[in-house]
Amino acid sequence: MSLSEAQLLDDVRQRLFAPTRSPHPHAIGLELELIPVHRSTRTRALATNDSRTSTSQVLSQLGRRERWNEQSISGDPPSWTKRDGARISFEPGGQLEISTAPHPTASEVIDATQSLVVTLRAAMSDAGIDLLARGVDPYSDINAVPLQLHRDRYTGMTRYFSSIGPSGVRMMRQTAALQINLERGEDPKSRWRLLNALAPIVVALFANSREYAGTSTDWVSYRAQLWRTLDPSRTGIIFDEDHYVERYLEFALDAIAMRARDDGLGYRPFREWTREPAIKMDDWLFHLSTLFPEVRPKEFFELRSADTIEPGALAAPVVFVTGIVYDNESSRRATELLGFPSADVLDRAGRIGLRDPEIHRLAAELTAQALAGARRLGSGYVRESHVAEAQDYFAQALAANDI
Repeated sequence: MSLSEAQLLDDVRQRLFAPTRSPHPHAIGLELELIPVHRSTRTRALATNDSRTSTSQVLSQLGRRERWNEQSISGDPPSWTKRDGARISFEPGGQLEISTAPHPTASEVIDATQSLVVTLRAAMSDAGIDLLARGVDPYSDINAVPLQLHRDRYTGMTRYFSSIGPSGVRMMRQTAALQINLERGEDPKSRWRLLNALAPIVVALFANSREYAGTSTDWVSYRAQLWRTLDPSRTGIIFDEDHYVERYLEFALDAIAMRARDDGLGYRPFREWTREPAIKMDDWLFHLSTLFPEVRPKEFFELRSADTIEPGALAAPVVFVTGIVYDNESSRRATELLGFPSADVLDRAGRIGLRDPEIHRLAAELTAQALAGARRLGSGYVRESHVAEAQDYFAQALAANDI
């Protein structure tokens, strides 16, 4: 069967952008990635390794002790699920990823994530492994980090990205991000606009990846630069004020499918594949999962713009995003301040960050709005201690980059 654009538009509208009415309208989930390195050499600790203790061995021992549920997939390193729904898994370069369950309050997700990181770091430390909270590997180049997940998804991505340039493979194996997952809410269009406009400020405020492979780069967030250059057809800010659902469909159709054609034409936009008789909805769903815009629509909105930061500072990004997005007054004010989403601001955010006068001014105003919004959401949602931690982080970041 082929896939019609009308069919795909309906899928995007109903599955990715429909309003949600949750019993927990301010629910939040986090995905936090950490980079494992051997303490003695600062070389990468691998998920599987015959000559040294591997991170999967450490996690298997920890999982048995903590009674986590271990799952294995086709010979790749396993993943683990805690009783509270949190999942610990590997990224293609062996980075550890913590994926929390949705939590009804900001403080609950902060507490749960920080507690799990303490447990993971203690277990890894006993094996001489440190878990770095950096947006990109500051020590190793790509040649020292082999692909460690060999499912079709990752081998196919490697072939595709390697055909374009080095950024995609570096992204897969050497970067670490903090993703914040939020409810779409009853007005997904307004929230979609706000999150896309907010993305550059998130890049700048939490930039944590200037150093890569032993050298200082020209970017405050080298991770952001890798995302900008890995494949422009599947990254960036995707927004249209009047036709935001249709715009996302066009973006998805124009993005290159990660499968080469058999007719010698190589990699082509997914739009061309929709005319193939053998194409199925599963192919469309897989294609959507290979798109990496700053904000990705799923059953929730996934904000993907922050470098990983030290888990002890997690209150700052959580308070910043929830205090703006989930408080009506701060949401309205932030939308007015930011205007429409801007790819130019996104580029400057990753390159010079808070040293950019416009970004610094916006960050100062938006952090104030976030703190006020968080306090209006109440201590039952975010404790005052977490708001105070965020306030300290914001003050230090802005002062360190004062214009």
